[in-house]
Amino acid sequence: MSTDLNELRAHMSNAKSQLVAKAELGKLGIQLSEPRDQCPSQLDRPAALTRRAELRRAVNALTAHAKDRPENLTEDLVTAVEAVSAEINLISAGLDLDEAGARHVRGSEDDALRDQSGDRIGTMLANADLRDAGKIAAKLRVHGSHGPDGAMSIGEFFRGVAGMRAPDSVRNALSEGTDASGGYTVPSVLLPGILNALVPASSLLQAGANVAILDQQADSFKIAATDTIPTAAWRSEHGNVAESEPAFRGITITPRSLAFRFKVSRELLQDSPGLDVALRTAIAQAFAKELDRAGLRGSGTAPEIRGLLNTAGVHAVGNGDDGAVLASYAKFINASRLIKESNAPAPRAAIMSPREDETIALFADTTGQPLRRPEALSDWKFLTSSQIPTNLTVGASTDCSEMFVGDFSLFTFFMREGVSVQLLRELYAETGEVGFVCHTRVDVAAMYAKAFAVISGVRA
Repeated sequence: MSTDLNELRAHMSNAKSQLVAKAELGKLGIQLSEPRDQCPSQLDRPAALTRRAELRRAVNALTAHAKDRPENLTEDLVTAVEAVSAEINLISAGLDLDEAGARHVRGSEDDALRDQSGDRIGTMLANADLRDAGKIAAKLRVHGSHGPDGAMSIGEFFRGVAGMRAPDSVRNALSEGTDASGGYTVPSVLLPGILNALVPASSLLQAGANVAILDQQADSFKIAATDTIPTAAWRSEHGNVAESEPAFRGITITPRSLAFRFKVSRELLQDSPGLDVALRTAIAQAFAKELDRAGLRGSGTAPEIRGLLNTAGVHAVGNGDDGAVLASYAKFINASRLIKESNAPAPRAAIMSPREDETIALFADTTGQPLRRPEALSDWKFLTSSQIPTNLTVGASTDCSEMFVGDFSLFTFFMREGVSVQLLRELYAETGEVGFVCHTRVDVAAMYAKAFAVISGVRA
């Protein structure tokens, strides 16, 4: 590698070759931006990617010019192509070395979440990881073995927040201070248990959605997501690579605050042996319900996050001017066709209200026998969410609902912090109860919007 790099650097430092390249590109009306002072292989990643793209366009232009007429293929043009290609290869080598060095320092990071510039911003927890608290702990590098949640139990933590007797591990966690809302951040050893408890409480997580735990503190950032699947085309030897529509777009992730409050009697907080399970269940179900609602139907108007219904690019499947009662699986097949025509993965789940779930369960043929799902839908998960309304207005009807279809492994919750807990000291003092507020900050994104469809106008 070092020999190859030295050869590339020597080619780059050949002033005559650089002047020839500049002249040949000038004939085509192309002027490259002035190279920076540092070696091309040492540019930061965004600058290196931008420079390499510019150089590749220049090589394509030179190659196209050479193919246009035989007499265009001169010695100077070949020199120009070699000079520009040398810089491209040097930049690529630098990017490869940077990535190899980073992998050596951080070890394997298949689960690293990166922003649009390639910088690590957190850890991606795939849906399969979320179903096992042990896997979550391993991915988040959380260690501890004293009790079901790690170094402490969640009940002990809440007792400590309330000023009750607590072990040293809790007091140490509380001594680290409060967050911006005056709450105590739930220790990382408790997070796997809470995330694991979210799965059975959330229709989106049951459908296959992922969770990304963020470790950088910017208010918002951009990630790369698929916008249009690029089109491949055959090419002749030495021919140009066909350009297709832009394949990627930047999605701005802005985690927003989500909170709820609850109360518990002092006696229960102090003495109940089942408090850990009760607290985990309460926190998970409270957050899961609103995450489902906003993840599916959120308006995107602050302080609410934007859900699938209001995400640009998601397919819309209507059901008549005034809506209609479902009598078959046809609308699911329609939605699946639109998704597949967009070159997106085939849908694997549908989320609907309990009312629509009942309607589908009662589908029957002309003899009154239960109507079997078509083979195309046989492996789909049909899930319910009580957060999908059944009183939406479509035309003259006011009893309509919606159903959400897609491959939900392309849908991710981005969580800025695990959970923080704030003590309400005075609110319930008269009744001998202790009040708490639980906070988290979350956003969502569909990594390929065309992989989803919303079926609207579904009547009772």
